[in-house]
Amino acid sequence: MTGTLKVPVTSRPRIVITRRAEQAGEFADKLTAAGFTPILFPTIELRGMDKRPLDDALDALDYFDWLLFSSVNAVDFFFRRVNERGLRPTWPKIAVVGSATAARLAQHGLTPDFMPTEFVGEALAAGLGDLTGQRVLLPRAKAGRRALINTLQAQGAGVVEIGLYETVTAVAAQELTEEYDVITFASPSSVDGFVELEPDRFQKPVRSGVVVACIGPITAAAAQRHGLPVTITAAEYTIDGLVAALVEYFDMVKN
Repeated sequence: MTGTLKVPVTSRPRIVITRRAEQAGEFADKLTAAGFTPILFPTIELRGMDKRPLDDALDALDYFDWLLFSSVNAVDFFFRRVNERGLRPTWPKIAVVGSATAARLAQHGLTPDFMPTEFVGEALAAGLGDLTGQRVLLPRAKAGRRALINTLQAQGAGVVEIGLYETVTAVAAQELTEEYDVITFASPSSVDGFVELEPDRFQKPVRSGVVVACIGPITAAAAQRHGLPVTITAAEYTIDGLVAALVEYFDMVKN
């Protein structure tokens, strides 16, 4: 957690969730259980890409030494197509970023061969070590960060990147008119979506002392690029970690 205490304590602090609608429910439930009042304001949606590149990769899975997943969304889109085609392939070694991604993989009966202790892509690549001559399949968001690919290639891997989906601003979101104490971001794209949806009012946290809480340092950096002052960055880069950081912050405020 970073920053200073700026927000007056309320009995049930009101917290904006900017995650996409399909993922907001679990976060809202956890916030409610912790004594907060969630406000749903999805700022992004996911749109599937052309399936032909993924089909080509699925037909050539035995070519790859590693299959990497850097998000729950990538697992969902990938296995949706696997199931649509009724495939039961022999899997290469699998590595994932984050416990939530590993848990989603487990729903498909698979356990990762490797998961880094730090839940960022660069840690995943670094943990795999020397990849000289290794072939890596990376299905993920269309506009994923280049850092992961750059690190994999620097370690000698041949990387095939497949764009499964693209992140777009949520066209159906209502204007954020409710008063709130905290706004949360669980990805850089949710920050970008918020700024785009609220171009005239996105600097409210700057002006009024609303707390900006981010799931991890990459998301925090995205918020700071837009001039949003980040007060909370979760120590564990998960939704549970973000909830824990919020609880810690408001416990400090009370005292």
